[in-house]
Amino acid sequence: MRHILLLFPAALFAALPPPPAFRLPDDAVPLKHKLELAIDPSLATFEGSATIEMDLRKSVSVIWLNGKDLTVREARVEFGGQSWSARVEPAANEFLAVTLESAVGPGRATVAVRYQARLDEKQVLGAYRRKVDGDWYVYTTFTPIEARRAFPCFDEPRFKTPWEISIRAPVGNLAFSNAREMEPVRAPDGWNLIRFATTPPLPAEVVAFAVGPFGVQEGATAGQGTPIRVLTPRTQAAEGKAAALAAADVLPKLEAYAGMPYAFDKLDELAVADSSFGAVENPGLISFLARELLLTPNEETRARLAALRYLEAHEIGHQWFGDLVTQASWADVWLSEGFATWVSEKVMDQEQIPERAHIFAIAERDRIMKVDERPNTRPVRVDVQDREKSKDIYNRRVYDKGASVLLMLEGWLGEDPVREAARAYLQEHRFANASTADFEADLRRASGVDPSGPMHALLDMTGTPRLNARLKCGGRSTEKDIQLELRVSGPGPVPVCWRSANGAKQCTVVDAAREVPLSSCPSWIYFNAGGSGYYRTSWTAEELQALPLADLSAAERLTLVHDLREQKNDRPAAKAALEKLAADHEPEIAAAAKAALK
Repeated sequence: MRHILLLFPAALFAALPPPPAFRLPDDAVPLKHKLELAIDPSLATFEGSATIEMDLRKSVSVIWLNGKDLTVREARVEFGGQSWSARVEPAANEFLAVTLESAVGPGRATVAVRYQARLDEKQVLGAYRRKVDGDWYVYTTFTPIEARRAFPCFDEPRFKTPWEISIRAPVGNLAFSNAREMEPVRAPDGWNLIRFATTPPLPAEVVAFAVGPFGVQEGATAGQGTPIRVLTPRTQAAEGKAAALAAADVLPKLEAYAGMPYAFDKLDELAVADSSFGAVENPGLISFLARELLLTPNEETRARLAALRYLEAHEIGHQWFGDLVTQASWADVWLSEGFATWVSEKVMDQEQIPERAHIFAIAERDRIMKVDERPNTRPVRVDVQDREKSKDIYNRRVYDKGASVLLMLEGWLGEDPVREAARAYLQEHRFANASTADFEADLRRASGVDPSGPMHALLDMTGTPRLNARLKCGGRSTEKDIQLELRVSGPGPVPVCWRSANGAKQCTVVDAAREVPLSSCPSWIYFNAGGSGYYRTSWTAEELQALPLADLSAAERLTLVHDLREQKNDRPAAKAALEKLAADHEPEIAAAAKAALK
């Protein structure tokens, strides 16, 4: 039966229809994936068996799966209590066509495919292997569409299923995957069989496995009972101690913000020798480049430890935003990367004095604003229709502008409503998918304000809005003579928040122009309260001269530096303000002001 496919003449099967353009059709929806893998890290290929339970939505004679560079040995389809051999053909270099002699469905079906796949030594796509200190290790990087290189599957974020995985590996190797491993079973052929608990529903791109003679740094049980380990090359386990301690510190902070415990049964951090990403958020088996995760005692400086905690906060934050709740399509990947960037900044803010809140977020926002101002920029939300465009799914705009939109929402709607909306979003879509519209609906319920206009402007359009604000006090004979004139150029509408000598923060949404009546004429106004707004402000000499720099927060002063950078050459008051800010006691502000003066 090993080569049973070769026994069936092609004439028995219908002609193969055209393959999907890029996305799989909705004819079949997966319900569960089961993988049985036999992996020897010293070999360039591995053997696998993939069994996929699915719901056929209509009668079909061809079932389309994702599969790339796989050598299929045989395939069977079960439906209605009967089982048939099937022909499997690769198509368009992205798909496998499982073809039956006659149509089946609608209803429950199972497709089982036995195959061989590569363990690449040069690329970092799919499953690959690297030699470290004389030992071979197998790693995986499936994001965004490379799981199909390791096994037949439904390789899109909208398809989330439980995964049941088992791995056979030669004695002397350990194997890990997303869920906790069961006790290994020793086989008489010198191989161990390691079965893993069935996972909650996951998209294929964050399924992961690793095989090799790993060292294991055991960490504490953190948060609400999650065991933490750091997996390293065999001789480097001690270098994972700092990462294990950092993860134990970060995890409960994220649980507190999310309002729910970590949802997976373990938290392993895997040090990989090579990857196309600095880290990947595979639930239960987060992968990090070894040089980012592992520290010798001499490397444990304050700056390196802070960078490690920030990276871990991002990846562990994904366990809620991206893994527990997954974006419904690649266009909405900001719901994963933007949220993870934002919550990691919130974790880092907890290590700062309150005066320094948001200072890291403001610095990152300035970098992405510079990119957003270029003519060749792209929106945060972009539809993906082919492999070439998939290479740009994880563009920095998705991370940093996405996080900046969330910071803007907090400044405009308030931290409490945004946190309430984020928690509702996680509860409503737990182990499922969600869209930008879903999060907007939660924000609307939590705040009583419709956020869709500003969110559409910043997520679906390019460019950095620019604010011109003028305080008009007139003859002060009536209250109507005192008003704030706000004009925004660029994408809009934009929430604009300000605070003044007269008291509390005020906000309004500006689309092109708006006049806001004031009850009195303040001695000064700062036009980006808290520094949270996604816009640049143009300042007049009078406004700057009246502004009490000592009364501004660190985030506001750093935002002011970024605003004035473009005005220093034609406005002496802007240069004078930058010179004062170059002596600021916060090093990030002083450094940014000095750079702006050059």
